Amino acid sequence: MLEPMVKKAKRVGTTLPFTKGPLPMNATVRRTDVTSPAAYMDKRSDQCDGLTVKECLQLKFKNKEGEKTNYKQSDLRYDLQANRLELLAAEEAPKLPPSSLVKVKHPSGAQSLANGVALHNGVVMPVVGFGTYKLSNADVTKPVLNALQQGYRLIDTAQVYENEKGVGDAIRQSGLARGDVFIETKVWRSSHGYERTIKACKQSLKKLGVDYLDLYVIHWPGPKTGWPLKKGTVCPPDWTPKMRDTGTWRAMEELYEQGLVKAIGVTNYSLRHLKQLMKTCKIKPMINQVEFHPRLVQTEMLEFCQKNGIVLQAYASLGSGDAKQAEDFFSFPAVKKAATAHKVTSAQVLLRWAMQKGCHVIPKSVRPERMKENAGVFNFKLTAAEMKAIDELHSGTRYAWKGVDPDTVQ
Repeated sequence: MLEPMVKKAKRVGTTLPFTKGPLPMNATVRRTDVTSPAAYMDKRSDQCDGLTVKECLQLKFKNKEGEKTNYKQSDLRYDLQANRLELLAAEEAPKLPPSSLVKVKHPSGAQSLANGVALHNGVVMPVVGFGTYKLSNADVTKPVLNALQQGYRLIDTAQVYENEKGVGDAIRQSGLARGDVFIETKVWRSSHGYERTIKACKQSLKKLGVDYLDLYVIHWPGPKTGWPLKKGTVCPPDWTPKMRDTGTWRAMEELYEQGLVKAIGVTNYSLRHLKQLMKTCKIKPMINQVEFHPRLVQTEMLEFCQKNGIVLQAYASLGSGDAKQAEDFFSFPAVKKAATAHKVTSAQVLLRWAMQKGCHVIPKSVRPERMKENAGVFNFKLTAAEMKAIDELHSGTRYAWKGVDPDTVQ
């Protein structure tokens, strides 16, 4: 419950209304005449006067116990609701550019690359994105720029891909507003732990050249020595499985509360990892990105995520070479038959199948013609019989991560 106001604020001019959505990082915070019975709250409000939201979220203040603590987005929201602070109106302080993404209820309802599904915090994430796995800094800029020019609006990268700088360069070269591009990146397994995760996120922001991330996810549920990051990067020497939730995820929640990331999630989490996390988290993950294709139809995982409001984002939809895959997904009879029936390609059938199952997808290609092909998944619908035939290809086979099941990670 909010504390009672001691003195009514004197409003001067038009101010931004308080909303539940992401706070505009460039808006200026202004101190009002409202005071609090708690002196420490007045002091923390005083120090925000004249700063931007972003600058406020980098402050520290002394709490009622006299301990220094970070000024989080939740603290700023509290002070705004208590009318001790207000945000200057749009004409006085520029807001983050609005997103042009259009919300749909289900991945199968997407009609374009700009369509997305709302995560459980309201942030809209595009259904179809563009992956950058195995593209180096030197090689990534041109493909990402081509993808953006073709209409892709979600770019998936990672700390360990070591291509974040090139991705950021492509976004700037595209001329698109920041709010029109959804950036997803991941904290690598050697960066598990509270302090390491905070540091890794800030490094990713710097390399990408942006003020915030749209989605930040944990790449793998366990640690390992630094390879393939630069030599000398090692996992926390005091690692325990508990650190995954009490350290890494706590850092993710704090980054979210500070407004540095608009959504948080996980990657390669098994059902066991998800259930463990949800016992202790303050903010449940918004997505789980997992290997999902006709040979690995993770039905139980998909149903659990849908029941708990977690988006499932599929990778390796068209196959993976990590385990020297011997199978060609495009040649599966059920896939070829559906492609012929709808006059589309096997790749389009595989992506459409995942979308109709309820998954988001992030195909990757360096060839513009393949990018266009992978985006051609909105104008046809697989029949129930075609979906069932592809489902029956399930064999439980994993190809990514050299076939390792993430559930084996303690």
